[in-house]
Amino acid sequence: MEDLREITKNVSKTTAVLLAALTIVTVALLVASFIVPPTGKIDPSALSAAGEIFAFATLWVVREAIKEGMSIKAQHGNTSIEVGRDGDEEAK
Repeated sequence: MEDLREITKNVSKTTAVLLAALTIVTVALLVASFIVPPTGKIDPSALSAAGEIFAFATLWVVREAIKEGMSIKAQHGNTSIEVGRDGDEEAK
């Protein structure tokens, strides 16, 4: 629990409330998806839009992690990407 407090100590109250609200809405939509019968086919454009939202969210998290001095490594198949601040101590 102490680690979670350390990670979230710089999060503003507005951001915390927004995160909590979005989490509640997400869980409600997930539960509703199991209860409500499907009404038809999911259009591929909706899937593309969801993928783009996830991609931008991931980029934001990577940006914040780099600001905190962390390094990130992603690997998929033969592709590997590593992002970080090697030797850039003055940027903090």
